[in-house]
Amino acid sequence: WDSIGTEFGARHELYEINYSGSTEEIRRYALFGAMASGAAERMKGFAEQCMAEYDLDGWTAPDLIDPGEVSYHAQTRRSRS
Repeated sequence: WDSIGTEFGARHELYEINYSGSTEEIRRYALFGAMASGAAERMKGFAEQCMAEYDLDGWTAPDLIDPGEVSYHAQTRRSRS
């Protein structure tokens, strides 16, 4: 809480910029580290797998359901029809 919710927040942010680098630089370090270790390709593969299980009509994987299928209100409307 001290680092974000009090007067120490700005000091904490300044400390990180001065000693860790700018936010862009830190993101580059994380990206290049992930690329060097192969984690970036694994993350891309995971994202592609997740996106392949979903299309414009909803989930395509059999173990996933759309929120409307379990919604109380949707169930109530269906039972009235």
